[in-house]
Amino acid sequence: MSIRYRLILSYIAMIFVPIILFLVASLLMVTLFIGDIREVSQLLPANHQYHKIVQPDQQFLTELKEKSIMDPNTLVQPTYLDSLSGRLDELETSMILRKNEEIVYSSEETKDIQTEHLPAFGSLSTNNNIEKLGSDMYSIKQLDFISSDGRKASIFLLKDASPVVEFTRTFFPIMFAMLILILIFTNGLLTYYVSKSIIKPINHLKKAAEKIGNGHLDDALVVKGKDEISQLTRSFEDMRRQLKHSTEIQKQYEHNRKELIAHISHDLKTPITTIKGYVEGIRDGVANSAEKQERYLQTIYQKSVDLDHLIDELFLYSKLDLKKLPFHFIKFDIKNYLIDFVEELTFEFENRNIKLDFSYDEKKLYEIEADPEKLKRVFSNIIENSLKYMDKVAGEVRITLTSTAHEFIVSISDNGPGIAKESLPNVFEQFYRAEQSRNIQTGGSGLGLSIARMIMEEHGGYLRAESELGKGTTIHIIFPKEGVQA
Repeated sequence: MSIRYRLILSYIAMIFVPIILFLVASLLMVTLFIGDIREVSQLLPANHQYHKIVQPDQQFLTELKEKSIMDPNTLVQPTYLDSLSGRLDELETSMILRKNEEIVYSSEETKDIQTEHLPAFGSLSTNNNIEKLGSDMYSIKQLDFISSDGRKASIFLLKDASPVVEFTRTFFPIMFAMLILILIFTNGLLTYYVSKSIIKPINHLKKAAEKIGNGHLDDALVVKGKDEISQLTRSFEDMRRQLKHSTEIQKQYEHNRKELIAHISHDLKTPITTIKGYVEGIRDGVANSAEKQERYLQTIYQKSVDLDHLIDELFLYSKLDLKKLPFHFIKFDIKNYLIDFVEELTFEFENRNIKLDFSYDEKKLYEIEADPEKLKRVFSNIIENSLKYMDKVAGEVRITLTSTAHEFIVSISDNGPGIAKESLPNVFEQFYRAEQSRNIQTGGSGLGLSIARMIMEEHGGYLRAESELGKGTTIHIIFPKEGVQA
């Protein structure tokens, strides 16, 4: 239930619940101190009674009224009035007859009432009216008529109203205090319930915010209900998960940064140390022959080339990582592109005694949208990686071009040593080498496959590796058929 509806229901309950409780308490008190609630109804005016059924005393008064019209002389006879005493006793009612301001008949219970105590002719109706007569309170029904001799006459039916009056005077302050207590109790209970359902979740959110502020992001928030606070809690939980994910990424980024610095320091220091050693050898006269000096200079030059290559790789990797390397996409048939690429590699492969094979379907068109220059770096890095780790006398590299309903796939396979299963998921990470020795032959920069992966991501494609120890490795280069917008 939403907070809005909860507050509306609470407001309605604050109005009606105290009223109902007060009415119930009032009825209980009336029943306790008077005995029967109907006794009170008989003393109230007719339009205040609980139902429309004619009361016995009202019926009796109606009969007297008919008598006053049809036979007023009989109505003023004491003998006739005495004959009514039985019915008056049943009704617990007393009767007084006044004629020309003189009481000519009175029941035993009302003997003390004087004519000056009674209401004047025509002042009251036949409805119940509570008046003070003498020292007591009575519910009065008055019937006025004109006798046959033209005199004004009045019949009064009286009921003792002192218990009700006394009850009202005695217990009205109690009932008023009881109403106040009921209001306080009801409002307090409803306010506690509503505030508990609102404040408790807010306190949970407050504690969660404090934990997040202190860097504790592992405690999940439990979401219950569908109200506004539950929705806020759900959003807060989503924020916590996103913050945790961002923090984990940040930690991983920081770890990678430290690792990057360590690898750069190592890979830069190695050739520089070699160059420094050979230069000192020349300066100290160790290279004391022309042949030795030529060998030293050749080593220095080669290390300078390796150093320059490493710096280029780092520069390219940084620009790709910062998304600052421009790409120029054009549409072309990758089949023709690979044919030219393979022709460029043929001479180098023949010198290394490695067989290079390229297979494709001549009838198909393999049109992609890509940057040819950046794509060449992808293929070169993958093939260079295959050549670097080749351990067979008769090496083989196979390039296969295939297509599916949604993708073009270039697969580059070799028959090299393969990659261990546990190392396979990491081959596209920066500075990762399945062979960790960093020796001269296989060391490299460790950025080749990582750069290839980042270039393919910019093309909307991706790389996938398959390998088996002793049988070789296959790198799949996948291009989406729909192309990539520049």
